[in-house]
Amino acid sequence: MIGAKALGVLLILAVGGIAAKAGATREQEKLTVLDAWLGLLLYLRGQIDCYLLPLDEIFRGADKELLRAASAGREAETWDDLLHASLPHLGKESARLLTALMRELGSSYREEQLRRCDYYLSALEKERDRLAAALPARQKLCVASCLCTALGTAILLW
Repeated sequence: MIGAKALGVLLILAVGGIAAKAGATREQEKLTVLDAWLGLLLYLRGQIDCYLLPLDEIFRGADKELLRAASAGREAETWDDLLHASLPHLGKESARLLTALMRELGSSYREEQLRRCDYYLSALEKERDRLAAALPARQKLCVASCLCTALGTAILLW
């Protein structure tokens, strides 16, 4: 009987460890996806500034690795696909800013589009700095809460 209990405790602790790793990875993923979006927006701004290409053509010319990183490994064929693929992997404020930017782009003159890009790049860089500063604490919180929950559950079921 004790062997089965010990095995159960080990399984609960293993699940807690897996959940802790997944939570810490999720926090890091928010920063990784946002970094990729910042790279894409710099590219997008440059293309609008130099060539004033349509958004679809700009998308087709974008770095495939940046597109993959921004969409968290999913395939995207348009800016909308990319945005929808990345939304679950972003923080609320980053998602709000990117959604607003994608809604506003392509519907005004070049100068206005450049101003919008500059505004959103600045706002997203501030959000990125905030996320980067909070990342270690948020990862520790995820790990601690998952492991403590697993340990508490194992103790209660023992």
